[in-house]
Amino acid sequence: MFSSWEIVLQILSGLGYFLLNPFMYLFVLFIYLHYRRQMNFERQLFSVRIHSPLLQTIRAVGMGLVGGLLVSVAAGGLGVMVQSRDLWMLWGLAIVLSLFRVRFLCLAYATGVLTLLHGVALLFPQAADVQGVGIVWSWLLEARPVPILAMVGLLHLAEAVLVRWNAGKDASPLFLEGKRGRIIGGYQLHSFWLTPLVVLVPTAAGQGVEGALFAGWPLFMPESHAFAFMLLPAVTGFSDVTTTTVPMKKAQQTAKQLAVYAIVLTAVAYGAVWVPALMILAAVVAIVGHEGLFWLSRWEERQKPPYFIQSDRGIKVMAVLPGTPAEEMGIQIGEVIVRVNGVPVRQREDLYPALHVNPAFCKMEVLTHAGEIKFVQCAVYAGNHHQLGIIVVPDAQTQYFVDLRKASIVQLLKQRLEKLRIGA
Repeated sequence: MFSSWEIVLQILSGLGYFLLNPFMYLFVLFIYLHYRRQMNFERQLFSVRIHSPLLQTIRAVGMGLVGGLLVSVAAGGLGVMVQSRDLWMLWGLAIVLSLFRVRFLCLAYATGVLTLLHGVALLFPQAADVQGVGIVWSWLLEARPVPILAMVGLLHLAEAVLVRWNAGKDASPLFLEGKRGRIIGGYQLHSFWLTPLVVLVPTAAGQGVEGALFAGWPLFMPESHAFAFMLLPAVTGFSDVTTTTVPMKKAQQTAKQLAVYAIVLTAVAYGAVWVPALMILAAVVAIVGHEGLFWLSRWEERQKPPYFIQSDRGIKVMAVLPGTPAEEMGIQIGEVIVRVNGVPVRQREDLYPALHVNPAFCKMEVLTHAGEIKFVQCAVYAGNHHQLGIIVVPDAQTQYFVDLRKASIVQLLKQRLEKLRIGA
């Protein structure tokens, strides 16, 4: 058995290399720039800033560190040990796949493809002698994709926890084109978390920590007698759009579906340790299951009526700006403002004249999600009636919307080159 001191030294050494790893800081910068771009997008649409990129980035790093720690502990305790070369192939495949669809950057797709390529390599091992492809083919023959499948399953379980924990806090309101050209409201749920992982990699005897946690550990590579710790910077994230419910409920629904997918993938991967043929099934689950989540969400959205549309009861709230009177009064997304200072309101043009009825105080009757009337009130400073802090759903006068049709990176590059050509 190994000593605890050896493990501490290995972790401290790995932590030093991790802090010097430029990819970690690039990932943090990527997350910040993503949220900053989202903020600029919100300003263009609504002329206000709804989120703070700095606070979102700090939250993304903090929550991601917790998620990465949980995955690392679970993977180590369950005996997930991966080869460093497999990780390099995994990232290479992920980059290539992302050229076709941005969502294919998720490791589930790359891991599934790597597993299928490994299966093909096992069927035709003689291709390793072919000049040009022999080296890559030998790498595929020697790959150990099953533990990576288990790690991806654990990562998605952590992602489900983070999605539920975040509860749609980073969601951005949008105006979208609905059926028959009608403009409706919606939310884009788009979050990223920095989730660094402590990955166990096999090493030669005498070059790492020797021993086992318990009999039969590590499960995936029982022939390994020594291992080292490799701290791997990684980003976990998800993207979805809802027009049929509030962001928090959509996040809860997404978290449940992700958790089921993660548990099934991890279970099949562990089954492949004893029944190698299940490796191909695990690859199919990784790819088809993850893609199925995407199409399931789109199908569910089509089956339900749009939620962020005008109400015949009053003014429906699309978004509430932080630090405003509306937030102070406790107005929630999706609630309907029925009366303001005793004046009935039916459309947004009725709102601000009703606010001017009382220059110092604002009283509202609001219809909650449960269909009950609640009364809210707050002081209004002179001249600040226009700063109530709500964005209402689109109406017949709304002329602009966002086109969120998914495009590949290749298509985006073509569009950019076309614009440059026209500009020249």
